[in-house]
Amino acid sequence: MNYLNKDQHKIIETFNVPILVIAGAGSGKTRVITHRIVHMIQNKGISPFNILALTFTKKAAKEMKSRISNMMINPNNLNQITLGTFHSIFSSILRKESHYLGFKSNYTIYDHKDSENVIKKILENVDVFFNYKEIRRKISEYKNNLYYLLCDKQKLENKKLELFTKIYESYIKRCFQANALDFDDILLYTNHLFFHYPKVLEKYQNQFKYILIDEFQDTNLSQYTIIKNLVSKHKNLFVVGDDAQSIYAFRGANISNILNFNVDYSNAKIFRLEQNYRSTNYIVQASNSIISFNQNQILKKTWTNNEKGEKIKIYCAFSELEEAEYIASSILSIKKKTNFQFENIAILYRANVQSHIIESSLKKKNIPYHIYGSIPFEKKKEIRDVLAFLRIIVNSNDEESLLRIIKNLNPKITKNILNLSKKKEAQVYEIIKNIENYQCYLKINNKTKNKFVNLFLTIEKLRISLEQENAYIIAKNVVSFLLKENYKNYKNEYFQYILDNIFQYVQDQKKLKNEGDSSLAGFIQCFYMEIHENIHHKDNEKNKISLMTIHLSKGLEFSIVFITGLEENLFPSKSSLEDPFKIEEERRLFYVALTRAQKKVVLTYTKYRFIWGKKKKNIPSRFINELNKNFIDIENHKSILEKKKLIL
Repeated sequence: MNYLNKDQHKIIETFNVPILVIAGAGSGKTRVITHRIVHMIQNKGISPFNILALTFTKKAAKEMKSRISNMMINPNNLNQITLGTFHSIFSSILRKESHYLGFKSNYTIYDHKDSENVIKKILENVDVFFNYKEIRRKISEYKNNLYYLLCDKQKLENKKLELFTKIYESYIKRCFQANALDFDDILLYTNHLFFHYPKVLEKYQNQFKYILIDEFQDTNLSQYTIIKNLVSKHKNLFVVGDDAQSIYAFRGANISNILNFNVDYSNAKIFRLEQNYRSTNYIVQASNSIISFNQNQILKKTWTNNEKGEKIKIYCAFSELEEAEYIASSILSIKKKTNFQFENIAILYRANVQSHIIESSLKKKNIPYHIYGSIPFEKKKEIRDVLAFLRIIVNSNDEESLLRIIKNLNPKITKNILNLSKKKEAQVYEIIKNIENYQCYLKINNKTKNKFVNLFLTIEKLRISLEQENAYIIAKNVVSFLLKENYKNYKNEYFQYILDNIFQYVQDQKKLKNEGDSSLAGFIQCFYMEIHENIHHKDNEKNKISLMTIHLSKGLEFSIVFITGLEENLFPSKSSLEDPFKIEEERRLFYVALTRAQKKVVLTYTKYRFIWGKKKKNIPSRFINELNKNFIDIENHKSILEKKKLIL
């Protein structure tokens, strides 16, 4: 407790009431949570078994575990704490209790691509045109907002809504038949479980008597409802968040959860962490001046004892080419004049489409860089094929995975098998299992039939080994099989990449108490949780500039940050301009971008930009105008008039 100030001490020592901690950027919120957990166990005598700590990324959970472990007198206590992401923790609970809901515990987790494939098949039988990506987003919205009454036909407003309801119902049915859940289902079915089975809810209420949540502003209604039910018995809820960093409304995050915390918890105590330990005074003051324009917020005033630092630099370029050239040249100049390494610098942008020109300029000047979230490796065909095979070994009902494997063996037969499955009301795996009986229906020769016989025997052989072998050994056998079956022209490096990942997973599990869970099912669950949490990028690249969207930068910090494209219609985005609520979220996004920086911020915008297929004349972003002129330094303007206009 030596590293806590007076206010932080008071926060961790307050009990018996719900607590909301409003933690400004760089204010040490993780320190408060971890110290509170250690204080609960070592000073209050609370059993670690009764503690549930929830985060939003595996990286954050790992950081919390590391800090707690370093402070624990008895390290074994750490293994008894339930600490992890919302989706990983409640997915584990669902696997234990899945029989209540009619699912088997070996259920598959569908990622967005799997969900879209299911929707595409459903839309083949729908007359009205629907965009499958939009349908997936709509289904996600309905689930995260707990719209249980989709099937109430009296509330249907038009035929399109009625058709959407049927699509939704078909999607739910197909996922159930495949023994599969998508990411939203993990939370939705946890709510179902706690609502319809009070004894199960009581079981977890008695286990999780103390609940702590990080980044509370990012919770959606589904997550909020789970927590509300869990804490209703013991009322020991401790949440930390910052409404000024609520930037995930497009994922369903509901800022009202934090803004109205004291409505549901009328006796709640609210604390504020307002000292920023990360950034210079100019950056902190500039960030305050921006967020002050938002109406919907919990008032706080962050401050710092750090040095005054440099003013925020603003650069106006003629075009995106000049903007990128300026950024690259500035980086080389900074590198030459200071001790900062490339890894200390980040370039942030509102939309991925902005990165291409910046990349070109960095390449021309031989500046090393890496892009966060550019092309996730799990989207590579070879890797998705391996994953499909691994998934079908664990869950033979996983139709999406099996159809992918079949398509690789014989693409022409896939549609015939689907039609036969529908006609015979038989699962696709049952057809493969009895392929000899269906050979004439499918009109396949003996060579093709034998391929499917070999496929079935291989899957069954590997399924038998699930109990004895770890994920890596099974995966090696799968890759060996695939290399024999029409994969000779594929890139072996991707097969090796997934094998290396699985090997590392198994090694990490062996380091855990009781050797963790090195099973294939354990790996698959862990892998898809990481996809959902957007941590598939390489975050250990040394001596390289980091390029990323502002959304991906949340939780990170850099010495120097370039924020590009500060123009109306780009940042704030065009889709937000007519909606005050969306404008406030865009402003919070800008606040997040500013507060990633420790020492220096450079803002850039262009007079003309070729974007979304058209060259357009730009208006500087309103966020530039909102910055207090005492904290900014405007560069490269043709006239005093233009400079004055910018800071009015």
